Amino acid sequence: MPRWVNILETAQIGLGWTDERLAERSETSLGKLRELKAGILDPGALRRVGSALRLGPDALLSLAQERGGHPAFSSPATLRSIGMKSRRGYVLWDSVSRLACLIDIGGECRSVVQLVEHEFLAPLYLFFTEPSQPIEREWIRLLEVRSALPVQSETGEEERSFSLGTLQVDRRSVASREGISRSLYLVCGLDLPVAFIGRSLLPPDSSDEAERPLLYGGWLAEVRSHIFTLSDETLLCPSEGPMTTVGFEKAHNPFFPEFEHFSSFASLTEEERNS
Repeated sequence: MPRWVNILETAQIGLGWTDERLAERSETSLGKLRELKAGILDPGALRRVGSALRLGPDALLSLAQERGGHPAFSSPATLRSIGMKSRRGYVLWDSVSRLACLIDIGGECRSVVQLVEHEFLAPLYLFFTEPSQPIEREWIRLLEVRSALPVQSETGEEERSFSLGTLQVDRRSVASREGISRSLYLVCGLDLPVAFIGRSLLPPDSSDEAERPLLYGGWLAEVRSHIFTLSDETLLCPSEGPMTTVGFEKAHNPFFPEFEHFSSFASLTEEERNS
């Protein structure tokens, strides 16, 4: 399924609307709506349906027409993204002390061990954006052998700060949804702010139809209050999907249309908007 279709369906389910209601609200025929949801692109109809769903029509159309794509953002030299089976973790370290923290890596990972050995790192913290993630005690012991330091596993929900050599890591509590309390870790002391955000940019996924609108509305508020209040240059490191920035998400994420007029979409001509 194309991503733009998935976004339409996510917003529709989040609002709790039937196809009939969405067709009526968007002044689009039911047949045309169902063609859109089958992946048949009609720019005008997509803009109408997207607007009705409170999505950014320009960002949505750009995504459907595959204009621009997601850029590759440069990251600090002391940050590594670690791909795992179903999610992504990270290793970050201080270039002076070589003290390191592992984010969302709770079990043995060969690439992490190789990185620790190659960069002469001393793991100090294990941070988790979701406290429910499993932590293997053998993994902690393995890291402690290589660092000769006690490794602290930080899974609390209270807000606090940690020192990592010349860096400061602030843990911020993010609203609980889907029964999971989430944390955000903001790192200061690098060339640019870096935030480890877990699944915060992903819409909620619930099988309970009754709670979907509440979860969806809560997620939108969560991103606006916890992610979009960070500076635009902040590098966002999610547990799923590519690294991005606050500024890019504001301008190009269809779920948050209020920021579109600050982006390059504002310069589109009416002809380009309807193409």
